[in-house]
Amino acid sequence: MVTHATEVERARIGELERIVESLREDSELGNALLGLSGALAEVRSLEQTIDLAVRMVRELMGADRCFSAAWIAGRQCFEVTGHLGFEGDALDQLLELAERDDGLPLLRTALAQRSPLLIGDTSSDASAPLNDARLMGARAYAALPLIRWGEEFGGIGVLFDSPREFTPKDEALARGISRQVGAALANARQFNLLQTLRLFGERVGSKLTLQEVVHEIVSGARELLSAEDAWVYFLDATSGSLVAAGYSEPPIPALSRIDLTSELWNGLVQGRAVPITNLEELIDTPTGSASAVVAPIPGSEGTPLGGVFVLFQGGLSLGADDMEALSVLAAQSALAIENAQRFERQRRVARSLQDGLLTTEMPNLGECTVGAVYEAAGGEADVGGDFFDVFELPDHRYAIVVGDVSGKGAEAAAQTAMAKYMLRAFATRNPSPSSALFHLNNALYKNFPDDKFMTINYAVFDPATNHFTMGSGGHPAPLVYRYAQRSVEAIEVSGGVLGAFEDQSFEQESFDIAEGDVFVAYTDGLVEARSGPKLYGRWRVEKSLAHHASTMSVEDLARRLYDDAREFGEVTDDTIVFTLGCRVTPK
Repeated sequence: MVTHATEVERARIGELERIVESLREDSELGNALLGLSGALAEVRSLEQTIDLAVRMVRELMGADRCFSAAWIAGRQCFEVTGHLGFEGDALDQLLELAERDDGLPLLRTALAQRSPLLIGDTSSDASAPLNDARLMGARAYAALPLIRWGEEFGGIGVLFDSPREFTPKDEALARGISRQVGAALANARQFNLLQTLRLFGERVGSKLTLQEVVHEIVSGARELLSAEDAWVYFLDATSGSLVAAGYSEPPIPALSRIDLTSELWNGLVQGRAVPITNLEELIDTPTGSASAVVAPIPGSEGTPLGGVFVLFQGGLSLGADDMEALSVLAAQSALAIENAQRFERQRRVARSLQDGLLTTEMPNLGECTVGAVYEAAGGEADVGGDFFDVFELPDHRYAIVVGDVSGKGAEAAAQTAMAKYMLRAFATRNPSPSSALFHLNNALYKNFPDDKFMTINYAVFDPATNHFTMGSGGHPAPLVYRYAQRSVEAIEVSGGVLGAFEDQSFEQESFDIAEGDVFVAYTDGLVEARSGPKLYGRWRVEKSLAHHASTMSVEDLARRLYDDAREFGEVTDDTIVFTLGCRVTPK
């Protein structure tokens, strides 16, 4: 009886020990997976998630080497996205194996079975294709599929340099790792999509011309979905077709126009993205197997404004998140396109107004001639309020005006026109600069918005005596090149900006020019040309004027003064250079 009781007790103790050991192993497994989950939850980007997963999986499974590979469904191959323990020839071999049509068969099998595949001894196990594992020198191998919500992300290959007996704990750990990393990749991919869309929205929203917006849409769609190419279409309402209007490479000829009356494109008309899994069956594709997805760019009244066509080599492998992200990109594109179209309409109106302001019939000034250059700023800058004017006064003298109204666009152009013709009216009544600028300032004070103002140089020139009387309102000082002395002087006249304060007084100065002298007035775009942190500045204008004035006509001199500033650096504002000079009489 004692012996029997002892054996029973020992059996119970053994069972308890096995239970305790199992609980301990379960606890260790749970803690390991909990640690993996916590670590992966702290990272956000896809690249960071993959890098951390490869490092932690190698450590958790006690492996010698580890790599991750994304499954490229369109090409039916893998692409290595992360690795640890592979260097030199070994890494080259891994990359080559992944790109083969039948490469990494253990990962393919694990993905197909949707379950980890563990091979304890690659030299003796004949149950799976092991050539790749043996080529990489793995004596034991674990293939962990990465799948989440039905989407196949790829897998993780875990390599051991020695044979290994995989236990049920190892199998449970492998299953847990597959779930945790798959979930982390799904979250990271969503985060990446959102980040890409956010950055795309910032970029495309900052563009003002339609050409720049279309370029951003093309590059943004390619980046978002890692696509082969992308094209932007606009609606041709007369034919009911979408016409290719923007691309990095010209579209396949058969896709230069999309007929919306075709049943294939019903989804676009209804506001849905249309996937095409077998593009090569519909048209002759130069690259063979191809797929695509087309998202409508929404317009008003349910009619698409256009479409974004995204091309892939091979089959289509987009998840629901990808399709939704493309639709969001197309919606962002619609707003940017409408803004660009509105901006360009306003720009055309403003340019038309400004062209009218700059169309001045130059009068005959006897022995004196004038030259003028107007250059709009490059890049995205809208038209400004720069203008010049030359007109005859009742006493047969001439008014010479160079001014700049603050602001950009059609509003600035309209305000500039108002200022120009108000000045003509005041100057006709009383040409004196102090009087004309006084009345113009008060008129602008009453008619300009609070944040608008004007700077101006206004001179009265008598060609019979070559005499100037000049007033200024906050404008860069004009320059006079003195031919006899080969020197340059600035004509400084005090006076505040116009339109900001009522009842301002303006001083005026008088001076004469002689044969060979040149009077130069300009707007601030000339002196504010920038090369890095350096501004062009007035002293460089004076240097350029002194160097060129004696050898050039006044027309050529105006161009040269501008070109010297542009060669120095970027001219970021609209610029006017006005020159007036008297001929040198040959001796």
